[in-house]
Amino acid sequence: MPKRDLTPEHQQRYGEWAGNPEGNRPDPERCAKEVVSEYYFHQCLRKRGHGPHGAYCKQHARKLGHDA
Repeated sequence: MPKRDLTPEHQQRYGEWAGNPEGNRPDPERCAKEVVSEYYFHQCLRKRGHGPHGAYCKQHARKLGHDA
C-alpha cells in the first residue's frame, strides 16, 4: 500500500507543550485532528479518509461539518 502524504489540514507538530517543546511529527496515515486524552494532546489515532482531502476520520469529519 502506498504511503499517504500530509494534507494542509495536518499540523506540523502535535502535542507541543513546555515539557515537549518539539511536539510529535504528524502521522500521514491518521486523522488530522488534535485531540486530548487524559492529560495530554496528540493526533487522533483513527484512520483518515473523510472530509477535505480525506484528512479526517469519520467522527471528526462529521463534527467539523463535513459529510462522512
